Amino acid sequence: MADKLLNQGEDENPGDDKQRGESVSLPGDDEMDIHDTDDGGAMVRIGDDQEVVDKKAHFANIVEEVDQGMLDDAVVDLIDKIERDKDARSKRDKLYEEGLRRTGLGDDAPGGAQFSGANKVVHPMLVEACVDFSARFMKEVFPPSGPVKSKVLGTVDKEKLDRSRRKTEFMNWQTTEQMPEFRGELEQLSTQLPLGGGQYLKLMWSPQWRRPTSEFIAIDDMYLPFAATNFYSAERKTHVQYVTKAEFNRRAKAGMYIDVDLGSPDQIDFSRATKANDKIEGREDTSYNEDGLRTIFEIYTHLDFGDGMEPYIISIDKSTRQALSLYRNWEPEDDRRKELDWIVEFPFVPWRGAYPIGLTHMIGGLSGAATGALRALLDSAHIQNIPTLLKLKGGPGGQTINLQPTEVVEIEGGALVDDIRKLAMALPFNGPSPTLFQLLGFLVDAGKGVVQTSFEKLSDQNANAPVGTTLALIEQGMVVFSSIHSRLHNSMERVFKILHRINSAYLTEEDIEADAAGLDVKPEDFDGPMDIIPVSDPAIFSEAQRFAQVTAVQQRSAMLPQMYDARKVEEMFLRNLKLNPGDVLNPQLGEDDVDPVSENVAASLGRPVYVLPKQDHIAHIQTHLAFLKSPLFGSNPAVVKTYLYPMAQHLRDHLLNFYLTQAHEAVQRAESEGLITDDASQQVKVIVRVQQVIEQQMAQFAQELAQIDQAAQQFAPQPPPMPQDKSLEVAQINAQVRQADSQQRAQTDAQRLQIEQAKLAQKQQADQQTLADKQQARTEEMQREQIRQAAENERTAAGIEADLQMNSDDNATAMRLAAAEIASGEKVAVSTGSGINPGTR
Repeated sequence: MADKLLNQGEDENPGDDKQRGESVSLPGDDEMDIHDTDDGGAMVRIGDDQEVVDKKAHFANIVEEVDQGMLDDAVVDLIDKIERDKDARSKRDKLYEEGLRRTGLGDDAPGGAQFSGANKVVHPMLVEACVDFSARFMKEVFPPSGPVKSKVLGTVDKEKLDRSRRKTEFMNWQTTEQMPEFRGELEQLSTQLPLGGGQYLKLMWSPQWRRPTSEFIAIDDMYLPFAATNFYSAERKTHVQYVTKAEFNRRAKAGMYIDVDLGSPDQIDFSRATKANDKIEGREDTSYNEDGLRTIFEIYTHLDFGDGMEPYIISIDKSTRQALSLYRNWEPEDDRRKELDWIVEFPFVPWRGAYPIGLTHMIGGLSGAATGALRALLDSAHIQNIPTLLKLKGGPGGQTINLQPTEVVEIEGGALVDDIRKLAMALPFNGPSPTLFQLLGFLVDAGKGVVQTSFEKLSDQNANAPVGTTLALIEQGMVVFSSIHSRLHNSMERVFKILHRINSAYLTEEDIEADAAGLDVKPEDFDGPMDIIPVSDPAIFSEAQRFAQVTAVQQRSAMLPQMYDARKVEEMFLRNLKLNPGDVLNPQLGEDDVDPVSENVAASLGRPVYVLPKQDHIAHIQTHLAFLKSPLFGSNPAVVKTYLYPMAQHLRDHLLNFYLTQAHEAVQRAESEGLITDDASQQVKVIVRVQQVIEQQMAQFAQELAQIDQAAQQFAPQPPPMPQDKSLEVAQINAQVRQADSQQRAQTDAQRLQIEQAKLAQKQQADQQTLADKQQARTEEMQREQIRQAAENERTAAGIEADLQMNSDDNATAMRLAAAEIASGEKVAVSTGSGINPGTR
């Protein structure tokens, strides 16, 4: 085989000067990089410097090269449109701000009572959902080994596999080491994504650092037109940047912006969400603007500078309305002028417009209601435990008092107040309401039901349930989260497409040698198709689902072992445990060629031996037979019991592989020499002839192998005993467990009933005591009323008796006066009093 390959490399006609292959014309020496090699040859690298120069010129800042009048008109038009874009989304910004406030992290969540000491606690529904979502998202898309894996497109060959491996290793190193901000920016995006409904990640090439950079863009800093229905198809995308003076100078020095004096910036108008976030972080903006912050609009849009509408990236200073940069945003060889993507949208739940929605939109009201219910429960418990009193103050006047809970207020009262309950009265406040507590639980469950991010339902599932049932429950319980995960997986794929394009355009040998020493990636590797994808799996979004799938595979492999590779199944299980299979599994057999002496020793020690097709089978068979027949080695009773049976199988495998290799080589040799064609009937004749030759040569070995195999059967390993059928025992145990469970449940129900009866009896006793107290109070009140009525009757009787006596005296006086008048015959001018028939006579 080696001679054949060597002959193919020799010149069959040395005297013929005709060249083989394809003729190419080489450029001049100034366009080639030639290096001598150690074997006397030379390595010629034809540079593409002109192409690099053309690309750099194409993507250069052309803000000073275009028509300045058209540029000024474009700037004025864009600034006006940006203001309208901002006004069109003001209500959305307010809702995002409200969502940040409802987390309670800024200590200014809306709602609740306003009295002194009122509780300001916030239900953690939104915070819990955001933190849980971020943890799951980062775990899936950014494992410690890196966020990308290889995926070869089309026909798989070694060259494609090697190129994909090199790119995967480099981009994993790039996103974890070269771009230290990448993970941090992605984590900020993931925590804010549920609240804002969507967030953005921008990737650019930094001339200063000579590497790609990533930047998280909050949704309140991204303006889209009112008419836009999709982020990627929007006619205008405005990134609002807050750039310090030092950063502006760095960009100007690197050539990103033109070097121009812009003067002092205007006061920064931060978004409402940014201000709410500042409260969460505990920072406060000063009016000094020490860092020289200024607002710069980076706009991705289509502009016309005389050649029709073409995609550009233009940066405008808000204070001075000065255009700082203008870049072409299409590939130089693209005649269609297709807009390049630099910003990736991460949507939570897409809606009708260009802006997606998040938890603030879906459960913001439920979160506020849960916070209100929780505050009401705590406030009622607080008020019930702290007395709130009305106190009667001495004095004839009355007053109106605004009484606050937990206060003791003095009021005016009369001097004849003889009852303390008429002087001070505790105001009744209801305690925590059980109905309100149940409502709080309903609100929390309703909020979690919108976006299920936990596995509470699995706790109620039978541990012995089929794996398929468990998988179905996981997927059903996480159906909303799985769709979100799939969308974010697609967003990560867009991110890596942009990073792949940046590497293709800017990566050089010098950058790789300086930063990625030890990685064998080449700049031209990125010139081909993108054969890397995110490491996350859009169909798997949790460890529970992943382990359920592995368990299902293990069960199926146990049922159908002939259809599964047991080692691969075990490796799959170990990888899910975050373990390297090579660290714990035995080395895989059959990978290295082993000499026959080592095989003899391994078989004698009970170690596995194997056959490779490329081995010299005749030499192996001769060596094994010599060892087997030796009374000191193979026939030794101390060796034969472990050696004979595996060696009999091993000799059989050598015989079969010898037949295999001889037949294939004979067919290939006959075809190469033109003795036969690729016709199957002709190949069969060759194979049959090879078999006849082997039978003649190996006839003696065949007899010996039969004797060896017969003797080896006494040392064959015994199959493990069949396990006893314990289904009846298991059924009895299950019945006992169910019975014990029923008894335990009945006992628990009985105890619960006793507790409920005790509570009911206690309540009845308390009600009876309350009724008795009320009855006693009414009895005492009636007794006091009777005493008061008796005293009143006595006063009335005494008054009547005094009036009768006075009337009797008046009547007697009147009679005496009448008698005196009769006796004297004159009228007496004296009153007879107020008795009966009073009057003047």
